[in-house]
Amino acid sequence: MFQKIRVQLVTLNAVVFLVLLISCGIGLYIYIEHRLLDRVDTNLQEIAAIPMQPIIRPTGRAIDRPAVTIIYDKQGDVLQPPDSKFEKADLQALQSLKISRDPQTLKLDNHSYRVLTVPVTQIEIPNSSPFSRGNLSGQPIQQVTNTLQVVRNIDAEQDVLDTLFVVTIMVIVFGSALTVGAGFFLAGRALVPIRQAWERQQQFVADASHELRTPLAVVQSHSELMLRHPDDTIEDQSRNVAVVLKETKRMTKLVSDLLTLARTDSNQALVEGRTFSLDEVVRDVAEDYTLMAELQEIELKTNIESSLDFTGDENRMRQLLVILLDNALKYTPEGGRIDLTCRNAAMGNIELKISDTGIGIAPADLPRIFDRFYRGDKARTRAEGGSGLGLSIAQWIVEAHHGKIRAESVLHQGTTLTVTLPKVKKE
Repeated sequence: MFQKIRVQLVTLNAVVFLVLLISCGIGLYIYIEHRLLDRVDTNLQEIAAIPMQPIIRPTGRAIDRPAVTIIYDKQGDVLQPPDSKFEKADLQALQSLKISRDPQTLKLDNHSYRVLTVPVTQIEIPNSSPFSRGNLSGQPIQQVTNTLQVVRNIDAEQDVLDTLFVVTIMVIVFGSALTVGAGFFLAGRALVPIRQAWERQQQFVADASHELRTPLAVVQSHSELMLRHPDDTIEDQSRNVAVVLKETKRMTKLVSDLLTLARTDSNQALVEGRTFSLDEVVRDVAEDYTLMAELQEIELKTNIESSLDFTGDENRMRQLLVILLDNALKYTPEGGRIDLTCRNAAMGNIELKISDTGIGIAPADLPRIFDRFYRGDKARTRAEGGSGLGLSIAQWIVEAHHGKIRAESVLHQGTTLTVTLPKVKKE
């Protein structure tokens, strides 16, 4: 699936980049062509605008100008031969051009020419002898309309345009290849977090289904046992009813935890921000767990400083303490000890530390204890009834308050969880 998405992303990016590259190349080529030929056209227009000298038949004086000029009469005969030697076929090709105020490009013998063909009015002075000077025949002077062509070689300009065209094609080709290669690399990098998120989601769904399947199977089996004895009283089926109630409570807590984590993933589980006394909250929760610890013959000692004002969500902080104390109580054997410390720390922070003398966590499992549904072989077992979501929620609560949580543990000796929270909630 991700490979298909990667190909689609690369294809889309390559097409967009190729269109932009081709558009820029065409635009650049047209601009350079316009700039180069505009200078030539301006020069041709200036030459054509110069008043023509009288034509003396049958001979005449060639016009001394930078560009080549050719004059044709109405019959198409050449009156003013060009300065350079054009072949008869070349003159025919030039003569075939239509009269236009806009210069035209013509290719002759692998050479490029810019040609301006315009009508021109000239004075014709008859002459009885090619060697006579002046108007000696006494014939009247006539005005005739001929065709003027101004021709200029643009091989240099065409070479520049040809080179620009080749360079543009090469840039487009290499740019496209580079775009495809870079696109595959960048698309792969961009899909890494998406792939990881997808894999986490798939694992999350699989783990949640597995966790729900077990209590549902227990509820179903005990319900079927009760249906086999419809005449039994509630007292007779009290054991099955107790099991169903226990598993129902377990599923209710699991669903609640899943809903909390789902809201955190979608940024819906926001935390409130008001100032309250954190030390009072810690004392209140600690009192509830002191009795539970005594029932399990576990010693719970507290060291809580006073006047610890904290800005955050009071209910979430209670939930955090319940999770941490519940874990410590669950994995500490009889005769063990739990230390709860809440005090001021450096840099305007509050430090909350819970240490126990429980079974500890193996070094290989320690980096993953905050992963959802993760249980170490010894530190987390299904026998204790946990779902593996508690520390994940605890981590989210701490990070939502811009704090940090870290764990230290020695197998068979105990575990210490340290939470550092800023007193003032950061925006």
